[in-house]
Amino acid sequence: MLKLLQSWLLPTRFFEGPAAERQRSMLIQLLLAAGIAALIFYFIDRPNYDHIANLWGAAGYFVLLLLLIVGLPYLWTVNAYLLWTLFYLAYVSVVTGGVHSPVMVWMTIAVMPAILLMNQAIAFSWVLGAMAVNGLLLLAGRYGWLDTTAHMTHRDVAWAMSSQLCVIGIAMYVVYIAEYLNRKQLADMERSNAELEKTHQALLRAQEHKVEFLASIGHELRTPMNAILGLNGLLRSDLAADPHDVEVVDHIRRSTEQLLQLVNDVLDFSQLQAGRITWHEEEFALRETLRQVLANFEAPAQEKGIQLTLDVQAPDNLWVMGDRQRLMQVLSNLLANALKFTPTGSIQVRVNSQADGLLFEVQDTGIGIATDRQQQIFLGFEYADIETNRQYGGTGLGLAICERLVSLQGGTIGLTSELGLGSRFWFQLPLRLASPQAAKAADDITQLQANRDLKILLVDDNDVNLIVARMLLNKCLPSATVVEVSSAALALEKLRTQPLNIVLMDVIMPEMDGMQATQVIRHSFASPLSDIPVLALTASANPVDQAKCLEAGMNDVLLKPLDERELMGKISKALALHAQRGRA
Repeated sequence: MLKLLQSWLLPTRFFEGPAAERQRSMLIQLLLAAGIAALIFYFIDRPNYDHIANLWGAAGYFVLLLLLIVGLPYLWTVNAYLLWTLFYLAYVSVVTGGVHSPVMVWMTIAVMPAILLMNQAIAFSWVLGAMAVNGLLLLAGRYGWLDTTAHMTHRDVAWAMSSQLCVIGIAMYVVYIAEYLNRKQLADMERSNAELEKTHQALLRAQEHKVEFLASIGHELRTPMNAILGLNGLLRSDLAADPHDVEVVDHIRRSTEQLLQLVNDVLDFSQLQAGRITWHEEEFALRETLRQVLANFEAPAQEKGIQLTLDVQAPDNLWVMGDRQRLMQVLSNLLANALKFTPTGSIQVRVNSQADGLLFEVQDTGIGIATDRQQQIFLGFEYADIETNRQYGGTGLGLAICERLVSLQGGTIGLTSELGLGSRFWFQLPLRLASPQAAKAADDITQLQANRDLKILLVDDNDVNLIVARMLLNKCLPSATVVEVSSAALALEKLRTQPLNIVLMDVIMPEMDGMQATQVIRHSFASPLSDIPVLALTASANPVDQAKCLEAGMNDVLLKPLDERELMGKISKALALHAQRGRA
């Protein structure tokens, strides 16, 4: 019985579906209830007025109900319902005692449905209308226009009590509906939040899969490109006597470097979006780093007849603390951008010391950028316009990566440009000054390691990668002996049978990978062999993969294609730390 009553008083259509449908269902219920209430009072005896008014009242509600069902607009029906209610209650009040009539109690709730069915402004207007009707009845009684004498017989008391009970019931009903609506809304919000959280987690998993997929593809692409670049250097040395052959080899190298840069940009942008890239602070010589960056652009600048200059307003021996590789990456991207969009003229790199760091500027005399397009070029996959993209090509990732890398280090980046008159890109980094003595000591350690008679175990399952790595090691460490093996199992055997100083271990290998081999060294070999420095060789720039290498017991990570400075620095650092632990 209670469930049946609840299903009638609180039908599910009040709380489900679109808001317009819910409000229409409530209005139907209110019209039906009002009509039934008017009929009930027709049958409650009160001799002092003609009860036919109750029939007219009920008829009005039922007519509005029928019109709503056949298609009368919702707002028209609501306003007609409220207007009819005020008119009906005012008439019955006039003939039963004016402001002293028991019917006046209905005036207190006559406009309550407006709060549920209409917006606040319209509902407030109807509240004012009800107050106005009360005021008119008060004035009419005061000036004698109405008989305000309330005749209270026993039957009148029953009639008045019925009104009071109905009013209280309806008021409680409306409040209960509002409370139920609030609980329902909270439940819907909690359910929606749970669904959003599930969607969010699914998106995070999809992002993880995308990053892992790109890292895997990057590894597969970088590995052959590393071989191409290494063999290209060998081929160039052999063909140095023929300028035509050298030109062809240089074209191969530049094309490979462009492809490698594209792979790196896509991987970096993906890592930056996922929030996986962090910056690593080290000491480095500022001017030397800048010259190294510019050296990579001197040849293409000469080919286009563009003057490339460097202006550093800082001491020649200035050493700073910061992420050297990321600084070089940002400058390289800006220089590549300037070179691409500068057909003639000059490109100047300027560096100035500031109170809060260093200001880097790349000024060109290129095509420039329209003012209304300058902000969006720092977004991913964006160009100043479609025609620029068609003419110059590229992914549009370089500046987006620059903006994120600079922000990651606590800096700012911007530009000033005028269409046809060139551009000035600038970025500020809070680089701290480093001690030249400490930096020189680190450089001395590197030089000391370069002159040692080291025995290096080089492990890689790719023959071409072995050749390239051996060439670079022979160049950087001419006194070293390089022992090459093609599997982790052979590497473990060499470690058991030969004295070695350091291991360069490829990560991805069949049967046993580099991380597994390192764990065998750390846990199965006796000291001091178990503490031998192991550097990971990997083409994956994914920080998660690099963290796994360190967790497996590797001392550091070297990225393919191998960089000469990074190779020397990490080998020297690993050997120096190993020597310190041995003395301790």
